[in-house]
Amino acid sequence: MSTKQTIQDERPVVLITGCSAGGIGHSLALEFARQQCQVYATARDTSKLDTGLSMLGIHSQQLDVTDTQSITDAVSRILSETGRIDVLVNNAGRGHVGPAIEADIGGVQQLVDVNVTGVLRVCQAVAPQMMDKRRGTIVNVGSVGAYAASPWIGVYAATKAALHALSDSLRLEMQPFGVSVMVVAPGSVTSNLIEKQNDTLLVAPSSRYAKALPAIREKAEFGKHIRQMPADAFAQTVVRKILHTPNKAYITYGKFAFFAWLLYYLPPAIKDAIFARRFGTRQLKQDLN
Repeated sequence: MSTKQTIQDERPVVLITGCSAGGIGHSLALEFARQQCQVYATARDTSKLDTGLSMLGIHSQQLDVTDTQSITDAVSRILSETGRIDVLVNNAGRGHVGPAIEADIGGVQQLVDVNVTGVLRVCQAVAPQMMDKRRGTIVNVGSVGAYAASPWIGVYAATKAALHALSDSLRLEMQPFGVSVMVVAPGSVTSNLIEKQNDTLLVAPSSRYAKALPAIREKAEFGKHIRQMPADAFAQTVVRKILHTPNKAYITYGKFAFFAWLLYYLPPAIKDAIFARRFGTRQLKQDLN
């Protein structure tokens, strides 16, 4: 075996889900590659992956987190090529914006299947070889919305809060085997999630919340009206922390991330008053009266 091959074999092997072009996963894949990692960037629909990834030495792979066979096939391929997966980044996820009380239950179940159950499926496929080797890092991408859920994102925030709780338990369960589990909770970061959230925004004209539609739409398009943190800048900091401080339980980073923490510790009455004014429920109450 050549020296070059030996060096390549020693580079950390990173598997990332949800790497469609324009998203956080895509930026993370690029940054891990810059940090001399062997990167496997995956997506449910490979046509949405950046065709230029291969030029950077990044491997593209189909992986649908809702399909156990798809996960098994992807993980088996990586293990056959590299013998291990050192870092798993569960980034694949879906958004949802709208009144929770009117959410389509079928859509909610799909959201849970991607944002929570899908993460567990991938962990179950990847973690055993980490546990056997007594080393590895699992990174679950959550959300600052799990710290302080505002109106109109209750269903989405609930899935991310569940993911945070799952990660907390996994972290303790995996510690005896030398495997680290951390949560990355992005603040406002440039990504394609805004467009995806617009696709989920369904408020019928007959809805009791129809008068609040402008506020709901503003929430769905929040990132379009502010200056967000660039995804590449976010990825640079987060990847560095993943590689160099793998025992860190939470990485909360991005624009407005600090305010999410602040809101989390505020008394509920104060937090509710802030959210009611900012996201239209106070105005809706006035309109209804």
